[in-house]
Amino acid sequence: MISVIVPTANRPQLVTRAVKSALAQSLTNIEVVIVIDGPDPETTQALNAIADHRLRLIQNARPLGSAEARNVGVRAAQGEWVAFLDDDDEWLKDKLELQLAVTSPDSFVIVSCLNYVVTSLQRYIWPRRVYDNACPLDEYLFDRRSWFRGDVMLQCSSLLMPRQLCLELMFRPVHDDWDMLLRAAKGRGVEIVTVRQPLVIHHTEDGRESLGASFDWRNSLDWADTHRFLFSRRAYAGFCLTIISPQAAKAGDHLAFFVLLYRALRHGSPRPIQLALYLAIWLIPMRRRQKLRSLWYRRPPSRVVASASGCGQLPPT
Repeated sequence: MISVIVPTANRPQLVTRAVKSALAQSLTNIEVVIVIDGPDPETTQALNAIADHRLRLIQNARPLGSAEARNVGVRAAQGEWVAFLDDDDEWLKDKLELQLAVTSPDSFVIVSCLNYVVTSLQRYIWPRRVYDNACPLDEYLFDRRSWFRGDVMLQCSSLLMPRQLCLELMFRPVHDDWDMLLRAAKGRGVEIVTVRQPLVIHHTEDGRESLGASFDWRNSLDWADTHRFLFSRRAYAGFCLTIISPQAAKAGDHLAFFVLLYRALRHGSPRPIQLALYLAIWLIPMRRRQKLRSLWYRRPPSRVVASASGCGQLPPT
């Protein structure tokens, strides 16, 4: 059996949509464990209206955050495998079946897939480069070599893994999915296998704050400094310049401009494209950058593919 873990808080309509997509899976031997993170009568009422014996509700007495809410679900899960679904995402009906098909009974792997990424401007298929375990995971995630987001991606709603592996690692509060993946891949040598089909509908850039988006740039920088042993110099520089900086720029914290640039130069080895992107993040409003990305990805695929470089393989077209 596969246990589907869904953390949620104060989004009854969205989590209902997510849960229905999990219950509609072609693989029926599942349980859906919903962890309601804190008192939330409206969400509880909405979920109690779903008549399916595979549904289990767990109510946290107080809010614990997305990472610990997932951990609560993992501890309560009864399946050999666990999969994670954010409350604002959806699954295609054969997501779990296709992912389980690439595993074996004794496999200790993490399985991901491609995503339909839905924004207010366009729908994309990300990642454009699939992680193939040929290079360190930190460099795949953070050593950015493309002008726009979407070249790389590993996010929680796409993940399926053995419950025992998850119990040994567990989620931590900041960048919980990346944190677990890095510790699994770099600390344990766990391989990441990707089904090269879009099986998740990931909704983003719509102005909603998710359960796991409460960190600020200082928390992210502290996390990177604490886990610098998991980062190459290239990856650390890319994380400072292209991952943390959008949060700081969005908040208008101009002190961060100098702090992040100094850290990237002092402890990292930034590429010229990362420095150029850093300036663009601070000088060009986010909405305008998103419009430019939308125009860029409307170009013919062969021209876009030419911009991809580094580790990872392009998915089939």
